[in-house]
Amino acid sequence: MKQLIVLTAVFILLMAIILQIPLEMLNYERKEAIEYIINNAKEKAKQDGYYSEDNLNDLREKIARKMGVNIDEIIIGVMTTRYPDIKYRPNVYDRFSEYDNRSIIYLRVSIPFKKLIVPFFGQNDTRYYVVEKIATSERLENR
Repeated sequence: MKQLIVLTAVFILLMAIILQIPLEMLNYERKEAIEYIINNAKEKAKQDGYYSEDNLNDLREKIARKMGVNIDEIIIGVMTTRYPDIKYRPNVYDRFSEYDNRSIIYLRVSIPFKKLIVPFFGQNDTRYYVVEKIATSERLENR
């Protein structure tokens, strides 16, 4: 009887480890899809010079559809560049403008990942995947 109890406990722990492998593969594919969606939004933002509300809403909608979560659970960071009149690419060459922040646009997105195996170990079953993107604006400054 002792051996049956020990075997059952060991079997449960081994199943948690074995089930973790396909879960990690699924999470990897989801992360790749999210990176693809975010890079598409970043390219559009580079053309516009900022992340428009339409662009951010489209980003949220596509990520929510891919991840199977509610749109409200996807968090867009407060430092995300949302204003069109700030970020322009200078249309003159300046050798000292290498560290100039006039053309930098920023995005931070937090996406919830729900784990299946973690409740076995008594931890929270949701973690956030955070993506930060920094790009330079391609919108030209009108001079």
